[in-house]
Amino acid sequence: MTEVQSYDVVIVGGAVSGASTAILLKRQMPELKILVVEKTDRFDWKVGESTVEISAYFLTRVLKQYDHLSREQLPKQAFRYWFVNDRVTSLREASEVGPTQLARTPSFQLDRSKLDEHLLKVAAQEGSDVWRPARVTSFELGGDAGNRLTVDRGTGERIEVSARWIVDATGRHAMLARKRGGVTPIDSHPTSALWVRYNGVKDMDGPEVAGTDPSDPFSRSVLASRRLATNHFTGWGYWIWFIPLRDGETSVGLVWDKRLVTPAGATPLEKLQNFLDGNPLTRELLEHATPVEGDCRSYGHLPYFVDKFIGPGWTCVGDAGGFLDPFYSPGLDQMAFSVHSRVGLLKKALSGAPAEEMEKAYAEHNRCYDRYLRYFYDSIYKDKYYVMGDYDTMTTAFLLDTGLYYAAAILPVYRWSHDRLGFPPFFQDGAEIGYYPIRFYNRRLTAIARRKMALGIYGNHNDGRRPGFVGFSVRSSLFVMIAHGLLRWGKAEIANAWSYVARPARQTRPIAEPPAEPASDDTAYPRAAG
Repeated sequence: MTEVQSYDVVIVGGAVSGASTAILLKRQMPELKILVVEKTDRFDWKVGESTVEISAYFLTRVLKQYDHLSREQLPKQAFRYWFVNDRVTSLREASEVGPTQLARTPSFQLDRSKLDEHLLKVAAQEGSDVWRPARVTSFELGGDAGNRLTVDRGTGERIEVSARWIVDATGRHAMLARKRGGVTPIDSHPTSALWVRYNGVKDMDGPEVAGTDPSDPFSRSVLASRRLATNHFTGWGYWIWFIPLRDGETSVGLVWDKRLVTPAGATPLEKLQNFLDGNPLTRELLEHATPVEGDCRSYGHLPYFVDKFIGPGWTCVGDAGGFLDPFYSPGLDQMAFSVHSRVGLLKKALSGAPAEEMEKAYAEHNRCYDRYLRYFYDSIYKDKYYVMGDYDTMTTAFLLDTGLYYAAAILPVYRWSHDRLGFPPFFQDGAEIGYYPIRFYNRRLTAIARRKMALGIYGNHNDGRRPGFVGFSVRSSLFVMIAHGLLRWGKAEIANAWSYVARPARQTRPIAEPPAEPASDDTAYPRAAG
């Protein structure tokens, strides 16, 4: 042991959440002595390569990293969804939902290992100490009296460190929350994930898929690049992502609801490849592709809550404060919200605000941020996997979810005030005014989707439909999206009501026999009334 080293702030974890916290704290309070402890000698790639508008705002306007993102990462052309049924054998035949024109707000397809390395380098260049590879072997929280950590620097040398503040940026490890038993898996949303990078994936804008004729209606229907979108290939109980990366590889992943489907195979990669081969669209794109050796990763259970986010002398940022679902790519948005708001609280505490005042601020933040995550889960994600494989219900959900998210989160940040970054959806009192209507329409869409499956008409419009809306913006088009979503919802309700009057004839399955769907689960295949 050497003598105790003292810091104002010790950040455990040096990836995007931890490095961002170090950068912002150092810029706003240059006198702080900050240490970042990162366990790896180099960052591995990870799931979550796609930004959306809030995280893009944070990276470009708050961290000022537009140069790195424009040179070292790929631009993203929004979300795109593809649907299949028994009549679909190729992308050209599938129904498709996505914007027809270029994205109006910046977003990126990220190689996270590159971004993490870059941000940690920026943190070091701007004055934070970085120890890597190094690992926190023990810690004691002391509140206002200060905290103690023991850090192993990887050479057998263990260093005692004192810190006024500890920031947990350890991701899903959630070091502080797990130590106090504060991590709760979301058992009502039993989702798992498998993913791997592929080489040789077909270019969706190239001649193999889009053909060579510039007059081809398939090509002319979308002005934006399909390949540069986050492409979702959806089905009953699952979705598959295709995300292009700068070096030519493509991140391909499967997320599924364990109540509805079970991938078949002896190994994680075999399960993933069997599932990808069972969807005609992903099979088409991967015809000549090969997975990167040793690259397959998995999570057995994705979503969890934590009990608290900040207290005297400690806080957490990013996934260390909970995770809901990768659908709609909310992870880096949650990182941006958490880093921005908690850096503000740290700054106030480190500037000498009275302890009693800060205790009230911590309690209020914990209450409001917990509401944000729980309301967001319950209104947007709960039972979403029943909906996503049906063109009618998923298109309605996508238009309403996205339009309302633009109105509640993106428009205020981009158009009104940077300070709105500290107020994620449902954070403020009175959030019930949005929560109950959003929860209601999503539950209605779930009920309609389940009835369609029971009637044998789930996915009846999954072939031959092309996108019909221009795209997202922070102006009037978001209200057009909401209006279109409401119109589609109304049509879905009328069709559902009519099915009780005149029972429709059974049609094709949503896809040609997906791998290993549970055949005897009544919750997976509800029986139709009447």
